[in-house]
Amino acid sequence: MRRRLQSIYHRLHKHFGPQGWWPGQSRYEVIVGAILAQNTNWGNVEKAIRRLRQARALTPAGMSALSRRRLQQLIRPAGFFAVKTRRL
Repeated sequence: MRRRLQSIYHRLHKHFGPQGWWPGQSRYEVIVGAILAQNTNWGNVEKAIRRLRQARALTPAGMSALSRRRLQQLIRPAGFFAVKTRRL
């Protein structure tokens, strides 16, 4: 099944090319965005990501250097910040 799905994916990618449907400047940012997007709208996720970027915390090292309280403050626009802080 895995090979079949990968084959389908590669054929679609070859035919249509990259779609850019999930904005992100790095893989880590995409992961953070996916967590922040749970139960909120994308506009609020963008606000939280922008705040993380401004704080230079949008890397594993940058985020782990933050206190829990500071991380909560930065991602507050995305809602459910206490739960999302634990997940991040």
